[in-house]
Amino acid sequence: MNLKVELLGVVKALRDGGVPYALCGGMAVVLHGFPRLTRDIDLLIRPQDLEAAKAALAACDFIIAAGIIPFDLGRPHERQVYRVSKAIGDELLTVDLLLLPHFLEEVWKDRESYDLEGSVVQVVSRTGLITMKRVAGRPQDLSDISNLEGDPP
Repeated sequence: MNLKVELLGVVKALRDGGVPYALCGGMAVVLHGFPRLTRDIDLLIRPQDLEAAKAALAACDFIIAAGIIPFDLGRPHERQVYRVSKAIGDELLTVDLLLLPHFLEEVWKDRESYDLEGSVVQVVSRTGLITMKRVAGRPQDLSDISNLEGDPP
């Protein structure tokens, strides 16, 4: 499975469907210059765009839905992710759609455009990624923060 090819297909489908998004997570860290392993595609979208995003992703064969998964339920940084996957041979590729919570509005407004093999990809800024990863607080997020606060190799 070629994650970059899959990402470009997803980005095209979202663009064709008129769905605003911002790449976040591991692939965004990579685009900011810090190579690391990732096995999924993480996108920030507005909640009102979820249905259009689901339709766009279905056109790319992302039809195995896990539905909405809550994180930090009842806490100030509560988040919701809509998870959908597609089978590629004997592997699953997952797209996580993080539904934009109110406390990440500035992250959304600060997203940037990157050129990836001739395609424009909307990406959460480095500062925005640091904010998002502080909220998540998992070990990989803390490692990403350390990299993002430094200079790319």
